[in-house]
Amino acid sequence: MYIEIFTDYLIESEDVVGIFDLDNTTTNKFTNDFLNQKQKEDKITYLVSDIPKSFILMNDGSVYIVELSSQILKKRFEII
Repeated sequence: MYIEIFTDYLIESEDVVGIFDLDNTTTNKFTNDFLNQKQKEDKITYLVSDIPKSFILMNDGSVYIVELSSQILKKRFEII
């Protein structure tokens, strides 16, 4: 099943490892280090036109930074 995470941008739900709230997770040093490493590896895709609220980790190690809250994304996954 595909989930829309940005306007006309879909991801395969089976490829999602986790959805994380940026406000709660980026206060952790390990999460910041992880995201910095992904940035250096050029594995982060920013899908935002406003303030980013969450990030999605994929099976291939890529990360999507999105403006949807983790609660909204969770509800989209529950619909499947």
